[in-house]
Amino acid sequence: MNMNTVSEQGSPSSPKTIFQLVKLLAANALPSASRSNSFIVNEVPSSIQIIADENIMATVLSRLLYSLVNHSENSCIRITANEYDDIVFVHLKSTRSINNDAIDNDLQSAQSYAKKMNGNIGLNKDEAKVTGIVFSFPNMHFNTAGKQSRTEAFTT
Repeated sequence: MNMNTVSEQGSPSSPKTIFQLVKLLAANALPSASRSNSFIVNEVPSSIQIIADENIMATVLSRLLYSLVNHSENSCIRITANEYDDIVFVHLKSTRSINNDAIDNDLQSAQSYAKKMNGNIGLNKDEAKVTGIVFSFPNMHFNTAGKQSRTEAFTT
């Protein structure tokens, strides 16, 4: 999956907000969602900037989204996000999950990537076949040892 978009100058650039990243991931997942008669709603505020490692974030969100898409039928998959100080919570919710055990297995794989950015993934299932996944992470730069970098590069 190509995560790059083309900027106005024609050079490759990455999404700068979580909304843009989710929009790109949702567009890539649309054919799979259509096959299962599901649809994806991006309700992420456009104001949450990406400061953390975008490639890892894209990998985690992609795996979470595809897990819900692949294990849901006739579902509305909603993606929202909240920001509290430096912590971001991305919520993915499917109204009609059909295989929560498979989703559990998929989350274990995504969790290893989430840990690389000091993030965590949680799962909430209920009897009405509603599945909620939350991906939380500090929205800041980390060096290769997983420690917060002293440089805060917040660009708009």
